[in-house]
Amino acid sequence: MKKSSYELYTTTKEAWDAMYRSLQTAEHSIFWELYMFVDDEVGRPFFDLLEAKARAGVVVRLIVDSLGSFWLSQQRIKRLRNSGVDIILFHERRHKYRGFWRRLWSRTHRKVLVIDESVAFVGGVNIRKDMSDWQDVMVRFEGDAVAPLLRYFARSYIIAGGDKKQVRALKRFRVTLHPFRDIRAIFDEPLRKKSYAKKTYVKALKKAKKRVVFFSPYYVPDREFIAELYNARRRGVRVDILLPLRSDLRLLTYVAYGYIALMEKIGVHVHLTPKQFHGKGVVVDDEWAMVGSSNIDQTSFRDNYEANVSIHNKRIVSRLRRAIDAWLRESISGVEHTKKHDGWFHRAKTRIATWLYHLWYR
Repeated sequence: MKKSSYELYTTTKEAWDAMYRSLQTAEHSIFWELYMFVDDEVGRPFFDLLEAKARAGVVVRLIVDSLGSFWLSQQRIKRLRNSGVDIILFHERRHKYRGFWRRLWSRTHRKVLVIDESVAFVGGVNIRKDMSDWQDVMVRFEGDAVAPLLRYFARSYIIAGGDKKQVRALKRFRVTLHPFRDIRAIFDEPLRKKSYAKKTYVKALKKAKKRVVFFSPYYVPDREFIAELYNARRRGVRVDILLPLRSDLRLLTYVAYGYIALMEKIGVHVHLTPKQFHGKGVVVDDEWAMVGSSNIDQTSFRDNYEANVSIHNKRIVSRLRRAIDAWLRESISGVEHTKKHDGWFHRAKTRIATWLYHLWYR
């Protein structure tokens, strides 16, 4: 069994540069699925390159979420198609029995790029100008672990209304969940009763011996997750949670604030980073990690199509831990922040945001 080689990127700019360089080397195929892809000064060079590759005979299939990429212009879409790029705007069409509202709310939140069926990028990075200085996580790898990504790309393509004949060859790639691989794909779909990403987050708490570090731009734990946090602390495991001081979704920022006092009560350390933070994942005992697109919230666990990878390569896990430690050093204590802003107006916003969120997911 062939192992994968890895590279890790911890800012959007680093990831963009690496993806662009790899796209330039594409000779046979480009399969790309992502939530947000905008035709601004950052996205434009990517679109131009995709068009050039398609005209040169490279098979280019692009899935972008119709809501996340709402500002992608019709003019650019027309140019892409005229150049030979097979672009699909994702919204559920296949599973009509789920009802209109559920299909409307279910988005593809994945950020997966596969080049020549041999090189892949998975993580949390979108393509939009205002994200250029964000802290985020993206991993590049090669080898056998790329195969499951192709199969799931084919599934997304068909679910969004694409012609299955165009991706029939990709569906032959078998999804392997071998527990001893260097890297393992973890994909979620809202049709399933259980979220594999959530299961991995919970596993991190159950299996940890010394320390677990979670990082996510949004944090809305459910009862099971909170119970496992408590159990891990009782065993003496240190648990750190890294969140942005202000995320790009202000409602979810205040929902996360609502959990800080509870985290303090059970001994979990919450850290707030002042920079815009968009990475998602967990590191366990410096032994293994998961990174990808799944936030620690119910939208990711229940509604979205998500893509993550579990990494057991200690070199890359060590690099990720060092990056997280640097972010933690720049952060402020969640408890100190809430005490400093413990006025009635702040408490009211936190309670209203939490009430609205739980009303939606009752």
